[in-house]
Amino acid sequence: MQDNQLPPLPAATTPSPPAAADTPPAAHADFLILGAGAAGMMAAAACGELLNKRRHPPIRIVVLEKNPRPGIKVLVCGGGRCNVTNAGDLDYLIAQFGRNGRFLTPALQALDNNALRTWLAGHGVPTHEEHDGKIYPDSNKASSVVNAFLDAMAEAGVEVHSGADHAAADVTHDAADGKFVVRTSGGAVWRAGVLLICVGGQSYTRMGTTGDGYRFAAALGHDLVTPRPAIVPLLCKQAWISELQGLAVPDVEVRIESPGPLPRLATGKPAPSINDLLFTHFGLSGPAVLNLSEIVAELLEKFPDLTLRIDFARHSPRDELSARIRRWHDTDGRKLARTMLAEIVPQRLADMICRLSGIDDAGICSQLSAGQAHAIVEHLKACRVTVYATRGFKEAMVTAGGVKLDQVNPKNMESRICPGLLLAGEVLDLTGPSGGYNLQLAFSTGYLAGITASRLIRNPAAPGMV
Repeated sequence: MQDNQLPPLPAATTPSPPAAADTPPAAHADFLILGAGAAGMMAAAACGELLNKRRHPPIRIVVLEKNPRPGIKVLVCGGGRCNVTNAGDLDYLIAQFGRNGRFLTPALQALDNNALRTWLAGHGVPTHEEHDGKIYPDSNKASSVVNAFLDAMAEAGVEVHSGADHAAADVTHDAADGKFVVRTSGGAVWRAGVLLICVGGQSYTRMGTTGDGYRFAAALGHDLVTPRPAIVPLLCKQAWISELQGLAVPDVEVRIESPGPLPRLATGKPAPSINDLLFTHFGLSGPAVLNLSEIVAELLEKFPDLTLRIDFARHSPRDELSARIRRWHDTDGRKLARTMLAEIVPQRLADMICRLSGIDDAGICSQLSAGQAHAIVEHLKACRVTVYATRGFKEAMVTAGGVKLDQVNPKNMESRICPGLLLAGEVLDLTGPSGGYNLQLAFSTGYLAGITASRLIRNPAAPGMV
């Protein structure tokens, strides 16, 4: 398990709209998509494959992307291998998104994990299943996934304009003719009858995901659930944690010991979290911690710090561990305590637990006191660490919060407030755990938005069509 390493990218900037006097004549798009991430690329490909391969003259589908190239965030998913989805069934996938998960039912019915794998295979990217149901491309390269979308969009006649000058700076709705007006940082003006906002959240800010989508949605009348970093590493106070930097411990249980009741979050992710844990130079990471980090982020808005209780031996009850240590004392008395403890946890962690329990490196089992034996069990079953901050949006994998779901029709991803406006991906108040769920969310909502756009374009007099 390794910390995510991002490729060098230009620093994110917040564009400003050009002066009115410099505004050129508007360009027209039938379907305008803001953001060429997983949701945007899928929406463009789905709409283009439905319309431009069957319609003459073709409709104009335009994607505006502020980064130098599309699919930047997809390229770093899964450590660059791209964990595209998870193999669970429909109900399982929905459950991973907690109390908001049912919103995803129509989108997953339109494009579930099996349909996504079929789509990818049809575009030259076969996939396979690995540990915990994670699905990866057979190439083990995220670039093969992005290239498949680039090829699909090109074949469907989709125009992709990428680079800082093409970043959307301002979005308005012209009530006179029902068109959306998008001004870019480079001074261009686009008008479109159907607009999709899918520029991501605020996570991985180095990739340009600076929360623009929330600003655009709010300007068009939508309410937001406060965005927070999610699936993000945590900063801890204990100095000994950094000494274990790089150590991964499998299958641990992590609980939050909150000063008050745990908040009811959009994700509804369960506590405790059971998965792998990673020690870092600043604190803790790994899925067991990342999947609780959204709850931690909200609690830290109310409290200066909080405690995580870690069970490194969740399959062994306390009394069983105590009996085991007594056997060491009685039958393995001449062996090092640190050596015996390494049968339960990795050696580096065993050494640290011994040290924290007052046992030196040369301590043998026959010399263990009752207090030291008790301390070993406590550090195995209820190791407490103090968390005082997250690594923030800069290192968060996703953003929790976003556009309130009751303002979006789950059957077609169309705004209930602004007809012709579609929303997909991370801009919505939907967050799943790590493991491919958030990419599936983006692909499914993007696909449904693309299908809806094709129907609105074919029959613009019927807003809200499913």
